[in-house]
Amino acid sequence: MDIINLLSNEAIKSLEKRQEITIAIQTQLITIKEIQTLKNILEDKKLVLVLEAMETVTNKNPEMANTDWLKFVQDLITSKSNNIKREASRIVGNIAHMFPDDLETSIQNLMENTTNEGTVIRWGSAYALAKIIQIPQHANSELYDILNKLCEQETENGVKNQLLGGLKKAKKLKKEKLP
Repeated sequence: MDIINLLSNEAIKSLEKRQEITIAIQTQLITIKEIQTLKNILEDKKLVLVLEAMETVTNKNPEMANTDWLKFVQDLITSKSNNIKREASRIVGNIAHMFPDDLETSIQNLMENTTNEGTVIRWGSAYALAKIIQIPQHANSELYDILNKLCEQETENGVKNQLLGGLKKAKKLKKEKLP
């Protein structure tokens, strides 16, 4: 599949492009290696469509991702584009449970976005951090206390609810670890 031609075709609506890319990723007509090469070629708006497709795939089938996916998106969490930040954060959240030992950079980048003025950026970070905190080794780390404090300071209910949901599940994991 020629993803650049698809993304450049103005006769096709964005939703249709995203659906085609999603199917191409699911059927492995497009690989993460090909997507990685697009990072420096595509303008942000087109890269967002690719990330939205990746998010759809990882939301339904996270096992399709490998560590290359994580490495690709973890740096995008600090992009200048809010849309890229949001989608990269959501992808990390969807696949975090598969790579519990490889999340340090993602966690640092997500934490950086928790103070962003944009609600969708904080929500995306909260979504990913809530998924990460549900991983046993992270539930029993200092991240739990950091997210609790962050939750107390958050004023937006949608963001706060993401964090609360993750913390609630992590608290159960913490209790299970007690003797």
